[in-house]
Amino acid sequence: MGLKRRQPLNTCHYEDFLDKPALNAPEMEVARREKASTVTYAMSILRLLAEREHALGVNAIARELSLAPSTCFKILKSLVAEEFVEIDPFTKGYSLGTAAIIVARRALDPARAFTTIRGRVDEMAQAYSIAIGMWRMIPRSRMVLAGFAEGTNQMRIHMSVGKRLPVLIGAVGRAVAADMDLSQKELENGFRALHWQVPISFESYAEEVQLAKVRGYGYDEGNFSPGVNTVGVTILDELSVIRYGLSAVMFKGQHSVETVEQIGRDLIALKAWASARLFSKAMYRVAVA
Repeated sequence: MGLKRRQPLNTCHYEDFLDKPALNAPEMEVARREKASTVTYAMSILRLLAEREHALGVNAIARELSLAPSTCFKILKSLVAEEFVEIDPFTKGYSLGTAAIIVARRALDPARAFTTIRGRVDEMAQAYSIAIGMWRMIPRSRMVLAGFAEGTNQMRIHMSVGKRLPVLIGAVGRAVAADMDLSQKELENGFRALHWQVPISFESYAEEVQLAKVRGYGYDEGNFSPGVNTVGVTILDELSVIRYGLSAVMFKGQHSVETVEQIGRDLIALKAWASARLFSKAMYRVAVA
């Protein structure tokens, strides 16, 4: 890694001391909108590059986002300078830079919650030869996979870190709905927005949410993903706000009903252990300070 040359100090010019006309209200509004538009376009460029498996040229990016090539180039130049985007000097293609990767990794788990509980999660995944994922609740009623551990089974279930899902789907979704104590109407409205691999009726879903209240964990038997069963719990903070979810994922028929129930009880124990470490008074004060 090379060293960057120190930037020269800002210099003042005679023109800087001349009185300049202040922007009137309409001009200020136009300037504000232009600045906001630039930020929006920059975010759109980053999203586009994240979706593509290969680098894109300026004209291709501008065409995809309906931007003027000159405007697109200026934004890309700024993103390259901040290392959010990289440019291939030979092909002139643009791709995501290292700064974007660093920000994305930290955004998945800002409090490093998964790192804190990783040891116990690994132990449980190994004990039952299953995969265990930790989901972080994010805005717009969604959750993102912040981390996962795999068991020693030869046939493994892969979970993509960063995957986002609606908070009411799957086993964790049933546990979320149970903890939120939603009305029948609220639950039905949320259910209608979900997409299942194997369809389930609202009546069955509502019954399973009620069962999750009794058991303390949610259960999905192949509705979210065919051939895969999942047990899920939520992790609440000191204010009883749902912050995370834990999902134990196994192949259909891999474990007996009794073992699945034991996995559920172990998840509840893991949930209590994790909550005590993630939301102790000392840690909570530091997090919100």
